[in-house]
Order: sequence, then C-alpha cells, then structure tokens
Amino acid sequence: MLTAEDIATLCVAGAKAPSGGNAQPWRVTVTGDQMRIGRDDRAGDSFLDVGGVAACFAVGCFAENVRVAAASLGLEYRSVHSAGSVEFTFTDRHGASPHDLYDSVSARVTNRGPSDGTELAETEIRPLTATAQPPYALTAVSTSDGKREIARALGVADVLRMRNRTMFDDMVREICWSDRETAARREGLDVRTLELPAATLRLLSLLRTFPRLRTVLPAGKLADTARQLVASCSHICCLSTSQPLTPQSMVAAGMAMQRLWLTATRRGLAVHPWTVSTLLLARLEAFDGRGLAGRERDEVARCGRGLRAGFGLAPDDRPVFVFRLSRAAAPASRSLRLPWQSFTTIEESADGTH
Repeated sequence: MLTAEDIATLCVAGAKAPSGGNAQPWRVTVTGDQMRIGRDDRAGDSFLDVGGVAACFAVGCFAENVRVAAASLGLEYRSVHSAGSVEFTFTDRHGASPHDLYDSVSARVTNRGPSDGTELAETEIRPLTATAQPPYALTAVSTSDGKREIARALGVADVLRMRNRTMFDDMVREICWSDRETAARREGLDVRTLELPAATLRLLSLLRTFPRLRTVLPAGKLADTARQLVASCSHICCLSTSQPLTPQSMVAAGMAMQRLWLTATRRGLAVHPWTVSTLLLARLEAFDGRGLAGRERDEVARCGRGLRAGFGLAPDDRPVFVFRLSRAAAPASRSLRLPWQSFTTIEESADGTH
C-alpha cells in the first residue's frame, strides 16, 4: 500500500522539521507499510545535546510533519512512541484531503528577525496554548518585568556558551560561513539565517579567528542580544512539562512543539527558538551536571531559577523549549536540508515488498 511516492513525500515533509543547529539528526527505516523514525546514531553529540535529548526532540518534530503529510495523502496509520523513536504502521488509504497544517510544513521557518513592534492579542495566543496538551503546557509572557527576568536568564546561558570552549567550538562548527560551504554541507546553519547585525557578525568572525578573546569580553556584552530581542518581541514563550526528560518524553515534546509552530506559521507569526538555556538546564537537572565546572553549575542553576520565576513555573516543571513570538518580516534566507535518500533505508519486508 505504501508507495515509493508516498515514502518520498513523507520523508521530504519530515525533513522540513527544525533541529538544533540544523543537524538533522534523524534516521528513517521503511519496511513494507511501516516507517520508523529514530535518532541517527552516527551523528556526533554536541555538548548541548546531552543524552541525545535535542536529537530526540528533533525526531518528534520530524514525526509530527509525517503525521500531517500522511493525513494529507489519505493514509490511515497507527503510531507508537518508544525510547526516542516513532513507528508508523500504515493500515489503509482513503481520499486525499490536505491537512489544515500541510502548507505550513513547507512554510515553517526559524525567524530570528526583529519584531515589527506590535503586541499579539490574547485571541492570537489562545490557539497556540490550546495545541499543547498535558503533560505539556505553553506559557506566554508579554509583561516588561517578566520579559526582563527571562532575558536575564537567557543571557546567563548565552554567556556560558560563549565562555565554555567546547560549546563555543560546537557553535562555530555548526555555522556555514560561506555560500559554498552551505551548498556543500546542506546541514548546519547558513550564517545569513542568523539575521545578525553587521557589527555582531564581525565580532563573531573575530572570535572565530581569535577564540581566546571571548573570555575577556564583558559578560554584559555577550548577553546584550537576549536583552534586546526579548524586550522587543511580543511574547517570550516556554513549552514545559511535568515529566522527566527521557528520550520518549522529548520525542513527544518535539511533536507538541511542532504542532504549535505549524499553527503559528499558519497564522503568520514568527517563531525564534532560544534553547541554549533549556538544554543546559537539562544537563544540570537530568544528567547531574555532567561536564559542567562548579561555577558553571551555579550559573545554570541561576538560569533555571530565572526561567521558572519569569514564566511562573513550579519547581518540578521542566522548561523544554523557549522561543520568541512576534510578527516580523520573513527571513531573507533559510538553511538547506539533506536529500531524503541520505537518511532513509528501505528494507524488503517478509512478503517481498519494499
């Protein structure tokens, strides 16, 4: 029943999902009418992707796109989540009818550009919060005091990332610094998509060449970007959960966030992830701070207190994904994706079909 054209459509849709640093850390295996989406074990872990939590989140985003595309193709299915993967079993086919969010799968993009200055009405926020079902919840903050508290927490994480040599090196490696590199790799972040002011881009290029300079720059300078962009956005938002951050819960969180992001896209809203803070907090709280020095642990704990205070979360609530929400002009560039064949294996089933 599942045709070669179906497989291509589902995988192309899935690959339009977001992933940290555009690492595209997914692997798809198709056997007959089953499609398994999991983490690519060949992908190297970055410091921020502790325990593969970011990769599992990306797998969930991919799976949500597959769910939307399957509905649009008229494919009926069962799905099972387990240990960082999602398996679809396609059971029947009926008349194709585009899902409400199908066009948003291709239109969705990370938009790091400045807000147009308008504040979104509660009627525009409510459909987004409704997409996050328990045990996941979306909190959206627009007050000046709340945004300042959250921006301070995000700034703490940004400073840590710049000062920690491993994280800094990971960040430099994930950026494609030229058109040639972007076209050759088709993964990583095209530097143009960062929407950096010219002065900031020059500073980053200088730090790339002379990385020791990052240790002498004032912390306030390194945290400026968070302060400015959060202050100017309409809402700063957090997807959180009361569950432990296991591979399975992170896949489910990715699916929840992707539904939310596609809904925002359909409504013409710009989403700008700011996830360094939540990934560092996961390292501290779910992985015993592995790899963090004593002072870094203290700073990540301070970041966590600031996030929970700013978003009004309970001590047991775990911030999973923080993002800016605004109206903004469409970005001039978007990062490329690998061809679907590069991450897909089609195996022969017992009855001799693909």
